[in-house]
Amino acid sequence: MSQYFSAMFRRRPNDGWFRVAHYDVTTVDIITALAVASMFVWAASQEAFDKLIFEAAAVRSGEVWRLVTWPIAEVPGIFALISIAFFWSFGQQLEALFGRGKFLAWVLSIAIIPSLSLTVLGLVNEKFDFTSVSFGLGPLFLAGIWVYAATYPNVRWFDVVPIWALAAGFTVLQLLQYTGTRASGAILFLLITVAAALSVGRSLGLATGWPIPHVPLHLDSSGGRSRRSSRSVGRAKPPKPDKSKRPKRGSGGSSVVEGPWRNDAKPAFPPPPSSGASPADQVELDHLLDKISDRGMDALSGDEKQRLNELSKRLRNR
Repeated sequence: MSQYFSAMFRRRPNDGWFRVAHYDVTTVDIITALAVASMFVWAASQEAFDKLIFEAAAVRSGEVWRLVTWPIAEVPGIFALISIAFFWSFGQQLEALFGRGKFLAWVLSIAIIPSLSLTVLGLVNEKFDFTSVSFGLGPLFLAGIWVYAATYPNVRWFDVVPIWALAAGFTVLQLLQYTGTRASGAILFLLITVAAALSVGRSLGLATGWPIPHVPLHLDSSGGRSRRSSRSVGRAKPPKPDKSKRPKRGSGGSSVVEGPWRNDAKPAFPPPPSSGASPADQVELDHLLDKISDRGMDALSGDEKQRLNELSKRLRNR
């Protein structure tokens, strides 16, 4: 399981939105570049920088861009630079798990849901309006760790500390800081961010290790399975025969496998798929886990990672 943890901080060859020379520019690359650029904005004009920070009252007055710009507002400093570096490194792994489009949808959801919630709650009680907190990429990075922990609950840091315990520790430290400054709005903002990250992540196909409330979006058609299906249209391969169930030979010495490709075959109506796992599923899952153990998470293709998630979920529901 330590290889899962080390894979969190490896550069992934993800599909980018566009290419600069030989480099594919991903969503994570764009976000980190904007965060670095915001430091120069702060140095040039703090008034312009303040326009990026989330402020509920300003949003209600018409500055709606603050709903999505708050994660990239980073005040220059060593800790801000470390936060950007960690987000860039870890974000590549998370974007690879989600896929380009789903990751972008997840990031936008994490940016908008908590900020919009606090904007509305500020109408009810003004104590939820706060202007003294510049979040930056910290909440987004923390949200990603929670999603990763909910996807791979058994991952441990140096085979000792569960990753969910690290996420919980970071969250508690942040909450203690906000509690000390009596920033009740910031406390609620962080809690909504984590909850939204897990729920939206589960809706988009990750965070399947825990029973997380979510909205089933049925987006499998945009994942690896759909790509497999689209490539196989017109040249679908028949399933491999099960050696334990060989067809019986007739009197003429030839054998025929009945199936839908036979025009004279009786129509077959297979039973609906069940959530239970077959022994073949367990064998396939063991093969994928052995591959990860031998060569690490990067050894799996996108389709194999999708299959790993499907099999893990199916075996848990047995």
